[in-house]
Amino acid sequence: MANQTQPLMHASSQYTLGYGMRLDKGTAPELAHPQVSVALPDGSEGNMTLHVINGTPDEIKARLLESVDAFFEINADL
Repeated sequence: MANQTQPLMHASSQYTLGYGMRLDKGTAPELAHPQVSVALPDGSEGNMTLHVINGTPDEIKARLLESVDAFFEINADL
């Protein structure tokens, strides 16, 4: 049997990003941020805030990408 070595990997913490998206015609209140319960990877229960973005598909995409960038900037120390 040949000696197989595993590639060297940088040891870093693993995370789970929970998300969901839905695109509907019309508009909804952007200031309301309802909370939903989610099952976490360790089996416990947590909450996730839902966000609403109104606009054309291009406007929504641009704001969503800004929001994702901001999320990772806020959590840069992870």
